[in-house]
Amino acid sequence: LEDTAFYIYNRLAALNEVGGEPQRFGLSVEGFHQRNAERQAHWPATMLATSTHDTKRSEDVRARMAAISEMPDVWRRSLGRWRTVNRRAKRQIDESDAPDGNEEYLLYQTLLGTWAFESWHGMSEAARSEYVSRIQQYMAKAMKEAKVNTSWVQPNEEWDSAVADFIAHILDPAPQNRFLEGFIPLAEEVARIGAINSLSQTLLKLTSPGVPDIYQGNETWDFSLVDPDNRQPVDYAHRRDMLAALSGATPEDLLGNWSDGRIKLFLIHRLLSFRRDNAELFRSGGYRPLGLAGGLADCCIAFAREHEAQAVVVLAPRLSSRVGFPAIGDVWGDTAVQLPDGWKAGHDLFTGEPRGAENSTLRLSQALAHFPFAALTKA
Repeated sequence: LEDTAFYIYNRLAALNEVGGEPQRFGLSVEGFHQRNAERQAHWPATMLATSTHDTKRSEDVRARMAAISEMPDVWRRSLGRWRTVNRRAKRQIDESDAPDGNEEYLLYQTLLGTWAFESWHGMSEAARSEYVSRIQQYMAKAMKEAKVNTSWVQPNEEWDSAVADFIAHILDPAPQNRFLEGFIPLAEEVARIGAINSLSQTLLKLTSPGVPDIYQGNETWDFSLVDPDNRQPVDYAHRRDMLAALSGATPEDLLGNWSDGRIKLFLIHRLLSFRRDNAELFRSGGYRPLGLAGGLADCCIAFAREHEAQAVVVLAPRLSSRVGFPAIGDVWGDTAVQLPDGWKAGHDLFTGEPRGAENSTLRLSQALAHFPFAALTKA
């Protein structure tokens, strides 16, 4: 029943996750802090998972889809244009358009969530064909699970074929394809916002109360969909090589080449190493929400984990469409975080640089000078 409902109700597909509540569009920062504090007090060993073998979309796909909610006007206008230019690619079956409006709506969200970093027109024909096939297979499964126009028990082969042809048509790299002309710029913007969302999500998972779980392949960007797409072999040798090369990487290199996924691997590696060396801080440490002030105060989540002499302050950007990409340095203006009492100086876990505080206050332009995320350790 849940699967059927979640493949029909496509208002914001990122919410349609196993055990999720699609009618809830999110959680306030205050609610987030409250739940973290409750988890630390009552269930500190709870698993924190963002992708599994059973998720309908990977954590990075959902992070991109969530970006759509930050640009409702752009999304609405784009959707109207795309439906207009792609109308001729539909097929009439029993006086109904295939795909129907709801299926088409899910398809556009799925494309934004999975679009490749590589230039579509510069990509090899084999790579394009592989992507088109992935989307066709995904939509075929989604429609059968929805049981509206086709199903596993009563397959409508004509409908399935029409939707597969529609996908191939709108993704044709031909110069006259007006859909791609408007879609690609938005997909690139969604990818940038989604990257900040994903990095913040990873940071929060690795520092919030609970035990973080990282599903195979999600050490770097992973834009897989529901099984069997999310059960493909993982290139661990490549990831080992990436990990070994991180020691010589600079912040400018990692952020400048963010699309290669090393920045996510770097974030995970540093935080897991810190957790290993400070196990009691994360096992028993208290949870303290931190206040922010300034023009972009609502665009960041801040909290501290504290245990005896150990402490770490976490800063995770949110609502990144307002901040801009890559959400570092002076774009934060006068926004500052109020550090715990007595916190005069610390170090950036990711750069090793000292971070001084004035009256226990630290500007985000300083804390987020090099990366769109921060974890500060007490000096």
